[in-house]
Amino acid sequence: MSSTTAVSSASATPSAGCGAQLYNIPVQDPAVGISSGGNHTDIMSACCGSADVISYYDDCGLYCLAIGQSVETVIKCLYDHGAAYQDVFFRGNVNATATVTDAPLPTSASIVVTAGGSTATKSGASGSDSTTSSTSSPGAAAGLRPEIGSLSTMGLTIGALLLSATAFGAFQL
Repeated sequence: MSSTTAVSSASATPSAGCGAQLYNIPVQDPAVGISSGGNHTDIMSACCGSADVISYYDDCGLYCLAIGQSVETVIKCLYDHGAAYQDVFFRGNVNATATVTDAPLPTSASIVVTAGGSTATKSGASGSDSTTSSTSSPGAAAGLRPEIGSLSTMGLTIGALLLSATAFGAFQL
């Protein structure tokens, strides 16, 4: 199970209106995030390598997946390029790299800079990419729906109905 961990001291505060959502990177794979503002888009573009820089939660923050490099490598690059320690945070293990690189963007996210360094305007799962005609976006955020094996919503509904019918029948006796 992965978690989001702040690299900085406890004095780091998210920007106004973002609250704790800033530190909730909307992917399950190892990723590095930074608060929006200043030259953070340029810093992320320089350090994310082959991953897209993605804005999330109404521009509260930016993140990129750790594709082809460890989370620690991306973090060190951010610091070397002038990011403040209190602005950088990550999801997963510092030695991990991203494994899911072709998942659709969450609806709360949009690509700010593509992996090639050009500016793009692709947002969520229904957005369109203005720089290319391709619908795939390597380095995009993973989907938010959890995988629970072969268990489906319909199966859970039927199971709940059977359980409630059994309980209702038992209490009528």
